[in-house]
Amino acid sequence: MKKITWIVASMILAGTLTMSGCSDKTKDSANETVAEAKDDMKDNVAEAKEDIKEAGNDFEAKVKEDKDELKKDIDDAIGKLDRKIEQADAKMEKATETEKAKWRERKRELNQEKEELQASWKRAQNETADKWDEFKANTKEKIAKAKADLKD
Repeated sequence: MKKITWIVASMILAGTLTMSGCSDKTKDSANETVAEAKDDMKDNVAEAKEDIKEAGNDFEAKVKEDKDELKKDIDDAIGKLDRKIEQADAKMEKATETEKAKWRERKRELNQEKEELQASWKRAQNETADKWDEFKANTKEKIAKAKADLKD
């Protein structure tokens, strides 16, 4: 009976040692896999951050380009409005009282459009990028209106 007990005890001991050996290998393998996954995740996070930064820089450059173009359009429209205002002043000097009233009204309208464009530019300087497209569309409408009025 003692022999059987010793044989069973030996088998249990051998099995425990064998199992614990596999377990250490498994643990090491799992730790290596976790470490590799962490490294991959760090690399992916760093890459994603760089992509986001690059996209942000591209967007800021696009907004700056749009603002520069819009500023040029506003300046052109204001210059044309100023010339029309000067023409209205010149026509008022030679006009009758009835015509002067008409030209004064036209001059008031032109000045109002000019002020709206100037106010739009002031808002453009404060607009955030996420509202930029909406703002740009609204200002383009004002420029188109001013240009349409100049054709009269």
